Amino acid sequence: MRKYFKFILLLGISLIFLTGCVSDLVVPENDVNSPATEGSSTDENPAGGSGTGKGTLKIYLTDAPGDYQEVNINISRIEGHIAGEDEEGYWEILKEWPDDLAVDLISLKNVSILLGSKELEPNKYTQLRIFLNGEASLVLEGEEGPDGSTVEEVTLEIPSSANTGIKLNRPFEIEEGMITKLTIDFDAEKSVIKTGNGKYKMKPVIHVTSEIYPEEEVSTGTVSGSVSYYESDEGVLALAGIGGANIELTGGVYIFVYNTTTLEDGSFYFIENVPVGNCVLNVYAYGYDDYSQSIEVIAGPDTEVDVVLLSGGISGIVKKFGSESTFISGATVTVTLSGGVYTFNSSASTNENGEFVIGQLPVGSYNLTVSADDYDDSSISGITVTAGGVIDIGIIELELLLAP
Repeated sequence: MRKYFKFILLLGISLIFLTGCVSDLVVPENDVNSPATEGSSTDENPAGGSGTGKGTLKIYLTDAPGDYQEVNINISRIEGHIAGEDEEGYWEILKEWPDDLAVDLISLKNVSILLGSKELEPNKYTQLRIFLNGEASLVLEGEEGPDGSTVEEVTLEIPSSANTGIKLNRPFEIEEGMITKLTIDFDAEKSVIKTGNGKYKMKPVIHVTSEIYPEEEVSTGTVSGSVSYYESDEGVLALAGIGGANIELTGGVYIFVYNTTTLEDGSFYFIENVPVGNCVLNVYAYGYDDYSQSIEVIAGPDTEVDVVLLSGGISGIVKKFGSESTFISGATVTVTLSGGVYTFNSSASTNENGEFVIGQLPVGSYNLTVSADDYDDSSISGITVTAGGVIDIGIIELELLLAP
């Protein structure tokens, strides 16, 4: 997937940090007068050029490998500085998160997340500015103990980033009919500094690369669907939507991440363009097991994904009739959904202690049958399974078969 993404590596940009509580964190100006980035508007590339139409800016975040368990930051907004006729120019908000975007930088090793995609008027930008709130943290691996390695979470101070932002002097341009892709490489390993008193600070070390390419080179689609479960009404099963389920769509080595929540009727829709190809759809809903499914996004038409979550279960213990300690291992326990227009059955074997658990069952009323070599079968009917719980039916006793 994402074969169309070609990384054009430009000269690395290092951070110089100014001290003082009101100082800006600034990347020194670099490549301001360099030739146009490959793929930008030239005589050989007539698809580019300025005009009355718009171009698209896509901002990605990645991280160089690091040895920490977690380096957590919270991004509040990203701004771009537009060059004006005067020297001052002005700042434009490119992406904003009212509740902040929480990111574990270590989780971005060898992958990237799409922070934002926005259509903009053609313009020249001189800088980026990233605002982080002060709630950064670092998770360290401690000494090995009886329960495994211990972990320690410490606070990271980020000077001035919440008020003045981290300025990155990376010029870029928005061109009509073109996509400008900026990749922010946040080097967590080099950014975390241990002070003399044993505390930690973050002095962000960031590299930015850019690429411009025609919009028609990228095929995108949309993804929508529903999340539901089986609801039993007088023995008849019907699908009912699950509202408030969290949906996450990820894909490719260049990971884009979209998050949304199902509506009250269980439906969801990703309004942003999703690159075509193989993706992974994850569903998280309270009271249900996590769900993951590979899907293929196609260009243009909507890709629909309907997910049915199964969450109920039945457990118990099988033993010999009249015995306190003879548990039957290897017995087959089968449950069958009774009544309604839907049919569902599942089975499991008992372990050495006679125990069994059958999960991932639709809600409803079940008949249960236990069979084992040298024993008579035993059946139980009317076991009601509800969403989000495992019904423990206790001990089932099997009688030995009479000798012929």
